[in-house]
Amino acid sequence: MAKQYKKLKQKIIHRQEKKEAPKEKPAGKDYVLIGIMLFTVIVLALGWQQFDNMNRLMYILLVISLGLTYARRHFELTETQQVIADRAGFVAIGLAVALFIVICYFQFFG
Repeated sequence: MAKQYKKLKQKIIHRQEKKEAPKEKPAGKDYVLIGIMLFTVIVLALGWQQFDNMNRLMYILLVISLGLTYARRHFELTETQQVIADRAGFVAIGLAVALFIVICYFQFFG
């Protein structure tokens, strides 16, 4: 009985140590994310004269969303800041997709 109790106690302690271990940030520099951000900024800069306001806003929202994703991965943010950055990124990408749908509707059907 005592041996089983010791084994159970060791398992419980081992589980608690695993849960308390800090999460490690993923290794890597996210070159693809930076490249996509730069490409989006270049397209926005080169096409500024040809784009209307909705297209400009869509590309700006895409850059904001990608920037927030990069910030979440690489900066030391508190938990509340991470939640805010995460939600703001989702809102930005959602608005960009909605604008893309509206732009396509106006261009092809409107």
